[in-house]
Amino acid sequence: MGDAGEGRSRFVGRLLVMALCAVALLQAVRPALHSARAGIRIVSDGSERAFLDQLEYLSDEFQRQVPVGARVAVVDEDAEWTMRLSELATLHGGIVVLAAEHPDLEVSRVSDPAAPHGIGLLTRRPVAR
Repeated sequence: MGDAGEGRSRFVGRLLVMALCAVALLQAVRPALHSARAGIRIVSDGSERAFLDQLEYLSDEFQRQVPVGARVAVVDEDAEWTMRLSELATLHGGIVVLAAEHPDLEVSRVSDPAAPHGIGLLTRRPVAR
């Protein structure tokens, strides 16, 4: 009878280890499933793709219009776009400063139906104070 009890406890132990491994595997797969769902949503929903196209276009415009090392002030009414434009300026070698710190250029996002994605980047030299 002692062997039967020992065999049963080994079986239960193995079953417990298998259950813990299954839980760990499911936890590891969750982020991949989330990413796959997000990717499918982006592909099927054109609005997210349009936003990414706008961001890529603005990035290209920054590279084309703003020289590396330029002191850039981002002037935009939307705080979220101000952050994005500041990030793009930094990514392309610009130095982001406040408007009061005498920037070389002021940049802002403008709605432009003639632009490829309905959005454009406006750069201008600030008025001397």
